[in-house]
This record gives sequence, C-alpha cells and structure tokens, in this order.
Amino acid sequence: MSQDKLQQALELVTQLTNHVDTAGQPRLATLRALLEQARQAGEGAEAQAVRAQLDEVITENVSFTSVMVHEIRKPMTAMRGWVDMLSKNHLGPLNDMQSQAAQTIRNNVLSMEQLVSDISDLAKMRSGRMQPSLKMEMFKNIAMALEKDLPEEASARSVSLTFEVPSGLPLLNTDSARVEQALRKLIQNAIRYTPEETGQVTVQAEGLGDRLKVTVKDNGVGISEADQQRLGELFFRGDNELVTQTKGYGMGVPIAQHCMQLVGGELGWQSTEGVGSQFWIILPALS
Repeated sequence: MSQDKLQQALELVTQLTNHVDTAGQPRLATLRALLEQARQAGEGAEAQAVRAQLDEVITENVSFTSVMVHEIRKPMTAMRGWVDMLSKNHLGPLNDMQSQAAQTIRNNVLSMEQLVSDISDLAKMRSGRMQPSLKMEMFKNIAMALEKDLPEEASARSVSLTFEVPSGLPLLNTDSARVEQALRKLIQNAIRYTPEETGQVTVQAEGLGDRLKVTVKDNGVGISEADQQRLGELFFRGDNELVTQTKGYGMGVPIAQHCMQLVGGELGWQSTEGVGSQFWIILPALS
C-alpha cells in the first residue's frame, strides 16, 4: 500500500468516526492506529508486519459488514412479506387509514433494504471484493431498464424525466449492472434535489469517438463551490434547505464513483448554485 493510499485511508477513517456508533468506535480506533503505524514505518520488515495486521483488520471489518447486512436483511424481508399480505387483504380487509399505514411501513422497509444493499455494495467495492463482470452491451438496454423503473419516482415529485438515447452509439464492453447502478444514483439525486412541479431531469447519451458519455442534467438547487469540493466524501450532504429536508444518506456519488472505477470509466460534474447540475459518466467503447 503506497503512502498516498495510506493517507487517503486515514482521512476516510477520520470521516467515518463521526458516523459510527459507540460500539463501532474501538474498531475504527484500531484501524486508525494501524494505518498511522504503516504510514510512519515506510518500508522494510516492520512495515510489512504492520501492513499484515492492517490487512487482517480490514478483512475482519469487511466480514463484519457482510454478516451485519445478512442479519438485517432477514427481518426486513419478513416485514415486507407480512406488509404485502396485509395490503392485499390476505389477513382480512383494511380500512383506508390501515391501508395507508401499511403502505407507509412498506415504503420505509423498501428504503431500509436499499440502504442495506448500498452499504453492502460499497463495502465490497472499497475492499476489492467486488469484481466487474464485463460483457458486450448496448447502452440502450441499460437506458431501457432505467426508463422503466425511475419515472414513477419522478412522477411522485411531479418532476419531468426525459431520456435522449440516439441510435448508433458505441458498443460497450462493461459491467452493465455497475453502469446502471451509477446512473440510477445520479438520476435519483437529480429527481430528489429538483423542486417539485417545475423540476426537469434529462438523461442524454452521446458518442465521443471511442467513448460513450452519458449526462444527467437537472434544473435543481445546484451545488455550491465549497460543497463541490466534498462531493464523493462518504455520507456528505450539502446544507441546502431542500437537501436537508429530503431523505438521503450521502452515498449516491461515492457509489457512482466506485462503479466507474470498477468498469474503467470516469465520473465528472459541474454545477451552479440555484441553477442546476450536470453529472456525467464516460465509458470506454468496445475495442
């Protein structure tokens, strides 16, 4: 592990400290101490010994996250099953208020399931346990999946969602699941942080020679220059009123970044506060 990587890891642990409960603090303290020792040791036998300890702690933490995710998923799945049975009147008829309560429970269960899935994916990507599954793919297939799922979320906020996918785009050799995941996060962010009724989100694909560029544009609240410096920081969310009032965990951009790293792509953005934002990914075409 290079000195730059060690320094980045130290900074990450510092960020995580503010978001971990009391039970998790000792693990972070151990990890921080080992990272600092490895950074100071440099090279040689001592450095190798410290880094071996560091690898062991990282592996242990990844395993802990995997077990935690698995154990949380089990009761969440059971809860969703029972709520679905209630909603379909399999356990007897519900009045309007009870039906509304069941739907609220279901929505929150789905939200928690997505959070758990994001935590699991991010842990795997950051630890190197997730490897890309590359295959030849047409971008229009990825766009069709997104166009099928996301309009309902946009409609719930009365936000216009438009896909512009021309024919003749370059073929890809990529992991379509990771590309779809990255774009889904960017589109969902655009929908959530665009004002209701007047919001417009456009997903635009274009060929750039031997590369494919997909841009997500919105006329939302935009991001200040100071906050743009922190984009990609795990759990970071801006302090705009719409952002703070909207449910979120600050994991969308980090997940999109790691997805692009896995498939050899790029993530970029530009934004003007009060005007809107553009986030884009650039993918290598099939050679």
